[in-house]
Amino acid sequence: MKKLKQLKDYYKNNEIDMDKIIEDFTPYITTIINNGTDNAISFEDKEEIFSDTFFLLWKNKNRLHIKVSLNSYLAGITRNLIKEKYRKSRIYYDITDFENNTFNHVNMYENDRELIFDIEQKIKRLKGIDIEIVNLFYYSGISIKDIAKRLNISELNVKTRLHRVRKKIKKELNDGGI
Repeated sequence: MKKLKQLKDYYKNNEIDMDKIIEDFTPYITTIINNGTDNAISFEDKEEIFSDTFFLLWKNKNRLHIKVSLNSYLAGITRNLIKEKYRKSRIYYDITDFENNTFNHVNMYENDRELIFDIEQKIKRLKGIDIEIVNLFYYSGISIKDIAKRLNISELNVKTRLHRVRKKIKKELNDGGI
């Protein structure tokens, strides 16, 4: 599996190298935008979401933990910007497109570092195939169908495991007073 990139991987001369981040994450963010919008919004709106994703990273760079996973952070920002765009334009939006997102209740671009850190710690404690499925789905952006093929299990099994992991993490967060 591809190594997840952390913010610390992009520091150069004590400054964050935004050009390198944009270069490395353009295909990833573009895929999230295209999959999340289904041509329901204009090309200009997609460009705005793309630009805002990296702007919000730059704006919050000093508040982020150096070990934050850029994959999940940028994906969260992008998904929230897509939902916000739909809300503002009052286009019907099927929320089930994002129901598989563990981080739905987290306003990622307002940067609640403690909550993000808690979620990441709970994910790291998962065992076996569950952590592999979570990493492939949330951090690598691989579809349920492709995960099922890769792991040689049914799509239903992948969906069930994701559902149980989300439910478990949500319960642990709620029990912990978050």
